[in-house]
Amino acid sequence: MTLFPEVEKYIEEQGMVMKFGGGNQAQLYRILGQGKTKSKKLDLPPADIERKMELVACRLFQSPDLPAAVQDEVKRVKLSLENELEGLKKSEVKKRLANQVLRGLTDVQTGTKDNQFYAGHLILLCDNSGVKWAWSQTPHYPLIDNIPPDPEYLEKAYRFAKTMLDELIMQPDIFETRLTLAWFLARHFSIGERVLIVDVARMYKIAGQGQSDKFWNTPQKSNYTDIPDGAFIANLIHWMRQPCEKKKYSFVPATLHQAHGKNAKVYYLPSNAEGTQTRPVVYIEKKS
Repeated sequence: MTLFPEVEKYIEEQGMVMKFGGGNQAQLYRILGQGKTKSKKLDLPPADIERKMELVACRLFQSPDLPAAVQDEVKRVKLSLENELEGLKKSEVKKRLANQVLRGLTDVQTGTKDNQFYAGHLILLCDNSGVKWAWSQTPHYPLIDNIPPDPEYLEKAYRFAKTMLDELIMQPDIFETRLTLAWFLARHFSIGERVLIVDVARMYKIAGQGQSDKFWNTPQKSNYTDIPDGAFIANLIHWMRQPCEKKKYSFVPATLHQAHGKNAKVYYLPSNAEGTQTRPVVYIEKKS
């Protein structure tokens, strides 16, 4: 899509993409609408607002020696971007965009609760600037972040996040078996008797994937099978939601100091179906 006619024409005529390497070349590709969006998990080209931000920030287009038509276009884009960014900071603009996205997700239950926008078991978040958005499990654990404020991108990002979540989730009994391994590993390395849930989450990076015998015989990086980010919390939440009275683990709520102290080591678990409310927990205890 020709978003900047004069700039794109100048880049092509000057052969700038081939002339420059490294960061400048990557920046030029994004200005041209090539490459990928800044949201690393999305296989999509840069959104229009990302292309504008790249152009305004690109030092190659800040020279007074540029043709007048190119300079004028860059100035117009800069002014347009400033107005757009200023608008995105407003709460009503963020709400309007979020509602537009939710309306497009017709195959899942959507709504607002506790001042949060949700679709299924995922929550739509944005930063204070309104520029960076995320689909997250509870307000604390994003699956896909850095999404540009574009309805099409946010809708597609939900599909990616939902697919990712479906692929991460395993049967509750299988998860509980791997959780047990992670718990025993965490307890082995714990200083005290109680096991921190954050330590179990770290050990789940090893226990959760079902490492090969080669890894357990020779536990080194070359034999390690990585586990995707979000696998632990995704399966933990899914496991918690299963109607079972014989779960082997319980959680110890964090005190105010444990949750907000300087060295806080807590996990935030959902306390309602949508995940819009959470409670901080500090220890995970294995029932006898």
